[in-house]
Amino acid sequence: MLSLHNQTQGPMLRLTLLFVVWLTLYGCGETEAPPPQNAVPEATNITIADLRELVEDRTITIEEPLIVGGYVTSSDKAENFYKTFTIEDATGGLEIMAGLYDLHNIYPIGYYVTLRLQGCSVAKHYEVLQVGRKAESHSNYPTEYFSSRILLDQYVSRYDVRGQIAPQPYTIKELQQSNCGRLVCVGGLRNVNHKYIELYGINSNGCWSGYNIFSDENGDLIAVYTSEYANYADNKVPNTTVTLTGILQYGKIGSEELFMIKMRDDNDCKSSN
Repeated sequence: MLSLHNQTQGPMLRLTLLFVVWLTLYGCGETEAPPPQNAVPEATNITIADLRELVEDRTITIEEPLIVGGYVTSSDKAENFYKTFTIEDATGGLEIMAGLYDLHNIYPIGYYVTLRLQGCSVAKHYEVLQVGRKAESHSNYPTEYFSSRILLDQYVSRYDVRGQIAPQPYTIKELQQSNCGRLVCVGGLRNVNHKYIELYGINSNGCWSGYNIFSDENGDLIAVYTSEYANYADNKVPNTTVTLTGILQYGKIGSEELFMIKMRDDNDCKSSN
């Protein structure tokens, strides 16, 4: 007579094998690029600028079969972007709330993606257009992460089409809130943290972590935000005149409302000399 242990061992072994296969197909695929058959992009029927105008200052759920597209402009490789990535077309930029790690492996900078908007929530956060799932009523954020590769693939497709987006050069005075979400660069800047040390989150030890305030020769200000988890967070901020590149945001730091640049890594800070 078989024991209960022997009777259950076969089914348990099969379940274990099925679970391992599932992990192989779906778990390990979380950070792999989409399959190569995505060669011909699906047609888009709305621009990022038109989507931004549609949203205004609300959170909306898209009910129509709208499709937007753009080239990837951000990277989470240096861990300053957390579970999100940005895309840009000729009219503007937006942030996709992917909810996954190592997005630079799935959506490398310069690759073209389309985003099927029907069923998505769209809002602005730090004046950046954000696309994700509907946020819970208790959430502090206007949208939520897609949170799984299977769900994300229902909305986002990446294609074997490349086209690097050059950062648009601006002075601080020229920046507009409609530029938020785009890859920009601003030159002729010097760190002036010592003048604004009372502001919330300002870095006081000369490193990137937190907020750093920069000024141009006209005295106009712009901030740089760096996550404490970024792999360059403890690197020193140059005391020379620099050009900063990154995704543009706008928001409040303490009592100050400023444009902000979110760098992809510390190579986005270059000496202007």
